[in-house]
Amino acid sequence: MSDTLLTTLATAMAQLVTAIDLTDEDDVDPDLATTWFEDVADHLGRLSAEDRHRLAALFREAAMDETRPEFREAMLEVPENFGLEDDDEDEYDDDAA
Repeated sequence: MSDTLLTTLATAMAQLVTAIDLTDEDDVDPDLATTWFEDVADHLGRLSAEDRHRLAALFREAAMDETRPEFREAMLEVPENFGLEDDDEDEYDDDAA
């Protein structure tokens, strides 16, 4: 996958997640949004630690390019919200081996 494609997809995903997160509860059912985010987190959690860290960096880069302050701040939280830099599971897997 080219760097341009990866960066574009990461930016689009971070913007979409942020838009959903910042949308009024009257427009998007919070329970439905939570289900969507849990599904995304599940898929992202299947990535290797290296890929999760790379995606987190791409999300942060996208946030720094964002011109809307509220969006920038929310986008900076995306890596943490999806557990992209939480290596506890990897450490557990290493101990079990």
